[in-house]
Amino acid sequence: MRSILLPLILAACLFIIGVSILNTQLWYSSRADSLAGARYAENSIDSILDEASLATKTALEIATKECDVEEQYRLGTEAALKPHLRTILIVKKGAIWCSSLPGNRVLLTHIPKMTNTHLLLVPAKDTVNELPVLVYQTNLPASRILVTISDKHIRGALNVPLKRVSYSLLVGDSTIGLSGDVSAIDANTPLSGRVDSAKYHYSIIYNQPPLFSFARIVTKGSGILLFILLISGSSAYALEKYLNKNATPEETLRKAISNGEIVPFYQPIVNGKERTLRGVEVLARWKHPRAGFISPASFIPVAEKSGLIIPLTQSLMAQVVAHMNAIASKLPEGFHVGINFSASHITSPTFVEECLIYRDSFIRSDLHLVIEVTEREPLHVDDNLVSRLNILHENGFVIALDDFGTGYSGLSYLHDLHIDYIKIDQSFVGRVNAEPDSTRILDCVLDLARKLSLSIVAEGVETKEQLDYLNQNNITFLQGYYFYKPVPFTELVKIMLSKPKVKVIIE
Repeated sequence: MRSILLPLILAACLFIIGVSILNTQLWYSSRADSLAGARYAENSIDSILDEASLATKTALEIATKECDVEEQYRLGTEAALKPHLRTILIVKKGAIWCSSLPGNRVLLTHIPKMTNTHLLLVPAKDTVNELPVLVYQTNLPASRILVTISDKHIRGALNVPLKRVSYSLLVGDSTIGLSGDVSAIDANTPLSGRVDSAKYHYSIIYNQPPLFSFARIVTKGSGILLFILLISGSSAYALEKYLNKNATPEETLRKAISNGEIVPFYQPIVNGKERTLRGVEVLARWKHPRAGFISPASFIPVAEKSGLIIPLTQSLMAQVVAHMNAIASKLPEGFHVGINFSASHITSPTFVEECLIYRDSFIRSDLHLVIEVTEREPLHVDDNLVSRLNILHENGFVIALDDFGTGYSGLSYLHDLHIDYIKIDQSFVGRVNAEPDSTRILDCVLDLARKLSLSIVAEGVETKEQLDYLNQNNITFLQGYYFYKPVPFTELVKIMLSKPKVKVIIE
């Protein structure tokens, strides 16, 4: 667990730190871009107001003369030559005295009040064509000069090509943006970003970029983000390699069990004379992601020594249930499934309950579920153990003694436990050959089994001579490479589809 968790934590921390630094840099960059855009808008509006200021000087000269046709023409020419100006008005005694428009016409519905800032935003409702304007006004002792600037030019100055940033012009407590009418702004409303003009009494206000924006990171920092992902993943991989390099065999096996790398292989059990499939023995294989399938001889001893044999077997049981249920309709009646259980697992407090749950998980209720007691480690036979196996036997389980004759006290087990059949180890079967004396030991074992009325399964059948000998001795159930090697589930399905099935009878 440690070898998985630590690399994940490292990768997450490096990624978070990297993204935080990247986000901070992009945030500062976006703030600088937003400020630069505001400065650009300020310069544009200053240029427009500079035009209004020059036009005001011309209007001041005209105000000292008469508003005759010549002077009115001069005022209209001044407005026409200044591309951003709309009208130039001269006000005397509260009325329009002279206008840049023909006939001294005025586009304002009424003359606005004078302000201390010389600038005023007039809403659409106060203009003839219902479009807002910016007014640049100058107050003189005997007259006022009003220069109106179209909203189109103001909005053009505010239209800075920056995504997700909106600029507005603030004059006094009124503001105008890229769309809409003039609106009032609450004095208590905090402004995100603001740039005050150094020449005129107005400000450019804008929204500051958010502190964190995933869209900004992806748009502006996708390359660096991929680099951060690469660095995080590489660091986690290096740490995982380092931890696994120093991991104990128990830790490596525990990780394999947790990752589902221990999978069941199935050794078919056949009728030696009929060559029909009678059942399977479940064998563990380690499906290593790099080394391929690993023999149980390499990891079962580690599992038994460390106590991992119990979770390993539990994982196999769950996978076997899933496999057999997937092909439930193809299984012959009485098909038996055998799993090896270690002494430590059999003596565990939850063993009986686990087996009953295991039995009830199968779709088919007519399967023969075999508990194979292995002799690889000593099994202390007491009343508690006998009671457990008897309970399972009464609940339909078949009890078998695996690897008979190679363990600690097989004969004692036969005396104390209710054994349904024994499995003759391949070391005995492998001695059988054409020589007459090659079967002496096996003859004795078979004779003992017959006297005890035990059924027999012979393991490790590899030659025709061994098959003939076992058939002559009426040994029905056989398994070995002569018939089939242990196969994964997919291969077992192919075998079952290609061979006839008969009812399994275990006597």
